Order: sequence, then C-alpha cells, then structure tokens
Amino acid sequence: MKKKGKRVLAILLAAMMMTACASNKEVQNDTGKTIVTSSETQTENILHEDKEQNTDEEEADLMGTEVTFWYMPLYEGFDEKMSQDLAQEVKEKYGIILNTEVLTWDAGPEKVTVAMATGATPDLYLDTYSRIAPAIGGGLSADLSDTADALKDLLYDGVLGTGKLNGIQGYIPINLSQGYNITVNVSLARELGVYDLLPEDKIHWSYDEFLEFCRAARENGKDKNIYATQLFAGSKSSDAVYYSFMMSGGSDILNADHTGMAINEEKASDTLTLFKTMIEEELVPSGAATTVDNDIRPNWYSQKLACMFVSTGTGEAVNVKKQIDSGDIEPFDVDIYEIPTPDGKADPHVMSWGSTGFTIFKNAGDNAKIEASKKVIETFLENQSYSQEVCVQTGNSTVLKDLDVDYGDDKLNEQAKRAAASTAEYADSSIGVLESWWSDFRETFYVQLQSYYTGEKSAEQVIKDWEAAGNEVIAKSLQQ
Repeated sequence: MKKKGKRVLAILLAAMMMTACASNKEVQNDTGKTIVTSSETQTENILHEDKEQNTDEEEADLMGTEVTFWYMPLYEGFDEKMSQDLAQEVKEKYGIILNTEVLTWDAGPEKVTVAMATGATPDLYLDTYSRIAPAIGGGLSADLSDTADALKDLLYDGVLGTGKLNGIQGYIPINLSQGYNITVNVSLARELGVYDLLPEDKIHWSYDEFLEFCRAARENGKDKNIYATQLFAGSKSSDAVYYSFMMSGGSDILNADHTGMAINEEKASDTLTLFKTMIEEELVPSGAATTVDNDIRPNWYSQKLACMFVSTGTGEAVNVKKQIDSGDIEPFDVDIYEIPTPDGKADPHVMSWGSTGFTIFKNAGDNAKIEASKKVIETFLENQSYSQEVCVQTGNSTVLKDLDVDYGDDKLNEQAKRAAASTAEYADSSIGVLESWWSDFRETFYVQLQSYYTGEKSAEQVIKDWEAAGNEVIAKSLQQ
C-alpha cells in the first residue's frame, strides 16, 4: 500500500509540472487524426489508468486466498452446488480457494454457537438471520456495507435493511421466508360463484369484503360441507398468522425497542372480532380452540376449504403442485392473496420469520480473507442460477427483483414472483427472530385465544391478560 501511495503522489506532481509547462498538447488518436487534450484530461487519464491497475492488483491479491465456508444444506444437493459449482466459479474468476464444510441441522447450530464463543468461526457462514444476529451484535461480523452497495441494484428495496443491526450491515440475505398471506382455492371459488368477490389487485380488501367472500363461499358450498376456511388455536405453531392479521389491522405487537408489548386495544379487538364472527356464523368448522394448524390440511387438500392462511402462499402453492403431480390429491388451482385490512385501503403488514443469508466473521482481521469472502457473496447473488434453484427447492421468496424462477407451471411462476415482491414490500422480520424470550412469549398467546374462541373471555379481556403475561415474560428475561 505504501508503494501505491508514493506512485500516486509522483503522478500528481508530474501532472502539476505538465500544467505549468503547457495547458494544451496536440496528440494523434488511433486513426491518426490530430486532437488537442488539456493537461487536466491527461492527468485524469493517468489517474484512471492507475485506478484500473490498482483494482487489478487488489483482485490479484486474492489469488490463492483460502476461504472457509460453513453452511447447513438448504435442500438435497445444495452441498454439491456450493462445494463444486460455486467453488469452481470463484476460483476461475478470482483465484479464491473455497473450502466448504456442510453442517447437519441437528449439530450445526450448536457447533456455530461454540465456535462463536471460542473464536473458532469460519470466514464465511450461511444461515438464518436469527442465528447470525448474535454474531453481529457481539461484534464478530465484518461490515458488509460495500458489498451491500455493490449488490443493491439487484435486490428488492428494503431487503438490505433486514441485515442491519445496530447500524452494521453484518448480513446479506439470499432469500426471505415469505410473509404470511392467504392461499385461495380459485377452482373452488369459481365453482361456488365467489371468485369475483376476491380483490382484483390480490392485495387490498377490507374486513367486510373478506367476510362477504367467506359468507358466500359457505352459503354456496354448505350442501357439500364446504367452509370458507378453518381456524386453529390448539398449539403455538403458526401463531404468526394471527400476529400478521393484528399488524395488518393496525396494531403493533411489541414496542420499538422490544422491551414490552404495545397492543392497540381498539384495533386488535376489531381483528379478534373478525375471527369470532367467523366462528359464530359457522363460516369455519367447529372446534377452533383445539384444532392444530396441521389438522387443517386434510380439509384443504380434499377441497372443503375455499381458502387457508396457515402457511405462506408460494410454499403452499408449491406443495399443492407436488401433491397433484404425485397423484395424492385431485387437481385444483390456487392463487395468493394478501391479508385484509379494516378499511381495505391500507397496505398489509405481515410477519416473516427470518431469512437466509451470508455473514463474514472478522476472526483475526485478515483483510484478504474478508475481501475474498465478499467476492463469494457477490458471485452467489450475481449468478441467478443459484437463487433459482434455492427458490424452486425451498419455496422461499427471492431477494432478486429481476429473477425469473421456473417451477414448471406458468401460473405458479407468476404467483411466486408476485409473492416475492409482496414479501419485500409488506413483510416484517424485526420481531420473533432476535428476542431470546420469544419462545416463552409465544406460550402466552394461544391460551388467551383459546379462551376467546370458547367464549370465556371478551376481546378486551384477552388483550389485557395477554399483555400482562407477555410483559411478565419479557421483564423476567431482561432482568437476567
């Protein structure tokens, strides 16, 4: 670096001397035509050439740099994609040697936790944000702001905000767990004559419009034992659906610094009333208080439900296609709609529990390893084939705004791309991921919802009791 600095200084001095001697100089271009260049232009050209040479030298400095890369397999065959295809690509482009290690889902998280505690971390790591965030918060991760800037034109707006913690860009997402939404059996909706009651833009509809759809679907399908949808409160799983409804309804769940709850009683009550109306009008099967989320699937796959919101849209659409292709269920078309809001004018605001992405550990501060690791991240996201395969195999949403993914079905391809844009626009990954107390907090919700579904408590009482129990869990954790 010292030699480069001296060279630049010498160039600047030479440029100043040239300016003193003459302001213009005649030269010949490649065609032999005489042109006039100012000394300023000559200086700029020299500096530009030097900048290009410095860039080449920096990339040449990565030649032979070894990067240790850990990851859990996102799908069967992911290891080969990383250890062979990605490793070969970065070697050919930059001379980087990528040493990969695939971790098991059972033992991998513990190995990473121990590595962070003992300083035995890899150079590059791919995992969910919830497991990476402690490394960022603990100052173990390198700042990836320059990498984020290099990739920003490829990504949906707002994606990089997912990877910022305490002002540090310590994480670059490669996909997002899709925000919760509603999957509609559009074949059944057309058969029941209620398809036209769905929102045209597939995003904005009010509580009244949603109930109109549900009532008509139940009325027209009653003789075939068809319901609008099915509610559940038998276990804490899929509770993010209800949080998404509440947030879309205008109520926060936690305060800004996550030190307590911040429920808007009036707005949350309106959302809970929506569910109670569906129970009281028998738009859903009985037993919502004890039904477990997965218990819904037999009714869904046998086309007894017009819609469901137990899962993310793309993931469920992919799942339906696989079941149809395997002959396990009768074919039907699905589409993805967003969660309604009270007036149908506001945008939805839904939960997305996490994403998958890269972080780089600073370790001993080896700049060559850090820069080489950044090139690996850029290579992965610049080569769309990696993201395409991840999306097809996992059903998660891409972070690449211009990515076309082929799921083997044109309708599903369009839906997945639309859902990815909606996830980037409406999904919130700021809660339920980083809080050490979140698992205990979740236990406080369904017990209250069960009491509400059975009529033991009013919506207002449910909210008060939930806030009391939730705040107790949070306070206890923060005092430790």
